[in-house]
Amino acid sequence: MGLRSWRIWFQKHPDLSFWLLFGLLNCLLFLPGLLTSEGEAGFWSAVTSAPTHLWYMLAIWRPTADVGRLHLEWLLLTALFVALPFLRRTVPRLMLLLGYLLALVYAVYEVAMRSLYQVEPVFYSQYRMLTEGLGFLLDGMSIPAHYYLLALLGGGLLLSGLFVAIRLLTSQTVAGGISHFSQAVLALLVVFGLGQAVRYQHYLAQPEMVVSSLFFKVQDNLAASEKMYQTVRSFDDGYVRRAYDYRGQALVTKPNVYLIFLESYGSVLYKRPDWLPAYTALADELETTLTADGWHAASALSTSSTWGGGSWMAYTSALFGLRIDSDPEYEMLMERYQADDFPDLGSFLKRQGYRFYGLSSIALELSDAKWDRYLRFYGADRWLRYRDLEYIGPKYGWGPSPPDQFALNRARAEMQAEIQAGSEQPYFLFTITQNLHYPWAPLPALADDWQTLNTPGDDPAPIDAEGIFHETRRQNYFDAVAYDLRVLVDFIQNEEDPNALFVLVGDHQPPRVSRKEDGWETPVHIISRDTVLVDSLAAYGFESGLDVTSRSPSLHHAGIHSLLARLLLDSYGDHSLALPPFLPDGVPFLGTLAAQPKEGEKTP
Repeated sequence: MGLRSWRIWFQKHPDLSFWLLFGLLNCLLFLPGLLTSEGEAGFWSAVTSAPTHLWYMLAIWRPTADVGRLHLEWLLLTALFVALPFLRRTVPRLMLLLGYLLALVYAVYEVAMRSLYQVEPVFYSQYRMLTEGLGFLLDGMSIPAHYYLLALLGGGLLLSGLFVAIRLLTSQTVAGGISHFSQAVLALLVVFGLGQAVRYQHYLAQPEMVVSSLFFKVQDNLAASEKMYQTVRSFDDGYVRRAYDYRGQALVTKPNVYLIFLESYGSVLYKRPDWLPAYTALADELETTLTADGWHAASALSTSSTWGGGSWMAYTSALFGLRIDSDPEYEMLMERYQADDFPDLGSFLKRQGYRFYGLSSIALELSDAKWDRYLRFYGADRWLRYRDLEYIGPKYGWGPSPPDQFALNRARAEMQAEIQAGSEQPYFLFTITQNLHYPWAPLPALADDWQTLNTPGDDPAPIDAEGIFHETRRQNYFDAVAYDLRVLVDFIQNEEDPNALFVLVGDHQPPRVSRKEDGWETPVHIISRDTVLVDSLAAYGFESGLDVTSRSPSLHHAGIHSLLARLLLDSYGDHSLALPPFLPDGVPFLGTLAAQPKEGEKTP
């Protein structure tokens, strides 16, 4: 059927076509939430699970993501066009289209924040992530050019389709020709929607409400943005300096220290019945390998400050001992501590005579000016970048990046070369793995000799991460976890320092294969040949081995700072002073307990 045929059909069926178009456009505003709710309960299961509250579930609030809801502003604008025929002109229709697009864009933004990062939409917290961060993400994923062309074409078709639908909906033959009965039903919906707005007000900003209001969503967003702005402006580091005042403390023995964050290594592995036996079997196998080589491990779960992304907030919380759970907090710290020193873990170890290295292996190079900012912010003596690794082999996945096996071993070789050249310093290495980054495929092979990986070859073609079955995506994730853990065990086995301390930390839960119910915890493994040191971790809630059988968090990522300082001083210090306190939750951003993600949702 051509457009003319459709117009004729609409003229013959004004009531049916009006409700069909109104309903489809209304449902489209809730479709992003439904598309990102994979694995959650459906509409009917939610409704039938509470038969005594059927009206409440149908008309007010329900926990499922579904399209059977009502967008208040869309309803009111549609009713306005029905009631006022003079609005049915090109300019008002374009304004209606613009308003609808704003509602749709906000819906996508809101769903992205809640599904990818499990945070509420707050403009001030997320504007940099949505501008600079999105571009960096797209560049790092090496998306083929034709995908952008398809996205542009799809966006144009969507825009054209929306304009045609709105034009048909508000045309004289459809909107003006609907029956008195349909007009009465529309009026009742308006009364119902306005009644919900008067009765529940700000609750209409929550995704569980059957009636949704863009006005209240934006109002709450702006209020939260203002609160975050004031939080960032009022930061004072005096209480942080008091908390991490290690003056007089000294290490007698100075083991090499490796703080290695594993991208997307989350406790979801403990929380899915199919992953649990496979993951625990993998952990037992790797623990046996380490034990046979004289290494011992203790593990716990730590609560991350971020979920599904924003790794920089997770590992900076650990290094700084400060709970950083929003991008403005991180950016403010980045700007403020370009010249001034922060009392972080790196500065503590540098005062003990360590040389502090950072490693970032992604091939997507930042400008030298930006790298210098990172170097000054974290206080590293040297930051090893992709160019320093002299890698010429195939690159994989995110970044793209060399194999983690090569990057880690090449970095250690570089540090040991500096020691042999006369530095004679113990070193502290901080890095985050890359091959465990979404989309987790393709993966490099695990080589017997890491140097053989540096052989020229074509980069493997990136996979269509969204065009695969969900079970395939889950298997890819587990395969990437297994690869990186095997790489790290091999890396540890080849360490020459008998006192070396390895701290392996998951930065956050993996996106796309975990849900809000899986929590914010990630595994932490501390590995050393020193059995006394490893056994002492039981006092901090750790369990022997690589498996965490209790599955309850023992600390926050921000607590890693005080844990490692205390652990090193207890095992290798001169004991002339009392040990500094262990702060399992780190230090909150404002000296009071910072708000953590809510376990439950508010209900009206």
